[in-house]
Amino acid sequence: MKKILYLIIAAALLASCDGFLTKLPETDLSPESYFSTEPELELWTNRYYGLLTDEDDATDVYDDCNFSTSTSSLQKGTRTSSAASWSWTNLRYINLLFENSNKCNEIPVRTKYEGVAHFFRALFYYEKVRQLGDVPYYDFVIQSDDAAALNRPRDSRGYVMKKILADLDSAAVKLPAAWSSQPLYHVSSYAALALKSRVALFEGTFRKYHNIPNETVDGTVLSPEWFLSQAADAAQKVMSSGKYSLYKKSDKHLDPSMNTPYREYFTLADAESSETILSKRYSKELNVAHSLQFNFVSRRQSATRRFVNHYLYANGSPIQSKDNWETLSYKEMFDGRDPRLAQTIQGPGYKAEGATTAQALNLGYTVSGYRVIKYICSDAKNQGSTSETDFPYLRYAEVLLNYAEAKAELGELTNADVIATIDVIRERAGVAKLWTVPTTVDPLMRIYYPNASGTQLAAILEIRRERTVELFAEGQRLYDLLRWKEGKWITPSSTSGFQGIYIAALGEQDLDGNGQPDAYFYKGAGKPAGISGSIPASNIIRIGTDITLSNGNSGYLVYYGTENYVWNEDKDYLWPIPLGQIQATAGALTQNPGYEDIGR
Repeated sequence: MKKILYLIIAAALLASCDGFLTKLPETDLSPESYFSTEPELELWTNRYYGLLTDEDDATDVYDDCNFSTSTSSLQKGTRTSSAASWSWTNLRYINLLFENSNKCNEIPVRTKYEGVAHFFRALFYYEKVRQLGDVPYYDFVIQSDDAAALNRPRDSRGYVMKKILADLDSAAVKLPAAWSSQPLYHVSSYAALALKSRVALFEGTFRKYHNIPNETVDGTVLSPEWFLSQAADAAQKVMSSGKYSLYKKSDKHLDPSMNTPYREYFTLADAESSETILSKRYSKELNVAHSLQFNFVSRRQSATRRFVNHYLYANGSPIQSKDNWETLSYKEMFDGRDPRLAQTIQGPGYKAEGATTAQALNLGYTVSGYRVIKYICSDAKNQGSTSETDFPYLRYAEVLLNYAEAKAELGELTNADVIATIDVIRERAGVAKLWTVPTTVDPLMRIYYPNASGTQLAAILEIRRERTVELFAEGQRLYDLLRWKEGKWITPSSTSGFQGIYIAALGEQDLDGNGQPDAYFYKGAGKPAGISGSIPASNIIRIGTDITLSNGNSGYLVYYGTENYVWNEDKDYLWPIPLGQIQATAGALTQNPGYEDIGR
């Protein structure tokens, strides 16, 4: 602890912060006196914000909706206990604050920063539980000679999850509703409630769909219903505050022919205050940037046909209401659909920010033909770490969806709930409202989510559709599938490869329907002669080993079509406990089912 503190104190002094130096003379700085002033508590807790998922990480999770030219270890089935990670450093920094905050005599200041620590300890453990299940819980700093603490077994997930919710309750009480400076980049009482709605919804549905037995902790029966009620209550508190609403401006005019608030929200350089509850900050002035656009292009980030099929038509009809819906062309897939589709995936007529002319589909940017444009600004940001758009870690739309899902899973969703949640989101998008609780099950959604169950099944499926569309590429989808026990869709083998746009035949194709050929598909070793000069080289695609067509010479573009990995329902919902940790604790830490061997 002393080494850590000396380094931080040295860094603070080098930074020459006037407020810091005037409050505490340099000669008085020591580990024993640290944590006594607000600048010190602020400096210490600033490190915690690194725990928040950023844009690069949120979009680098591959699932059934989104993939690139490489698959994750989860999709390939190559996770091993010998390669697993096990870092608890951040927890130590958090617990150090709790053990030293009493050195600050300004009670309101101490309370505020304890609230920050409560928030991030909850986040730290939430991410541990959703990957590992049972984990040992520590709310104190472990000393190097504390053998009992270092070698303790895993606590039950119910015990840990209850502690997480207690931390978030404390954070909601101790944190301000808004900070006086840069409020969107600081955790607040509403951020704690929003995170609680996410955490409790995850645990409630995970327990329901994985049939986890109820557990009693400190007199509380931890059931799916208990967690779902906690999720709904936390979301309701955010909703009833009246502080938040969905972003509806269209100031950037990315496409003058469209009302594009959804697309524009994710391209804002600075987080806005109506919908954003907590944001990660990026800034040209601060020289902090991310690589999202570069990653999207270099990895040929692609959406799947399965994902695109979730979108309704703007009139509220599902895609299967269209004749020949399974063989709709690239252009036809966008005609009349939910406007969010063309604001998330590049469609005909797409214009990059700042462009004056439409940009044709470049298959060099996408494997499936469904190029992801969510978060994409001008093409100038396609190079390296040059993007400075803020990333909304918690936003109001998710809170509305969390509330609706929790109530539907409880069988308690009302017409008023639908109007206050799903319909608010659809109104912003430009899609027909539901007005009432759905009672007719959509057959395609039923195929996509066969494990879904409940007295309000039709509503549950409709909410899952809305969640899939609204929260695409925000770091939620993978864990949604895991909590719903629909993990098999993560792997390419589940659909015989990830499917993209429909190609009617080999040869020249007019994808955007403007009367001019813009793509050419062929088989064989050599590129055919006589290809139209209007077709760019990037759109001349050889159908072979990597990219195939689902029907041989026609059908959906397919990537990873030969993937033969089969999802293991008894094993793959959790990551392995590192083998080295099991050995170091002489077996006190036990392994998750199926990972007993070093290899797979």
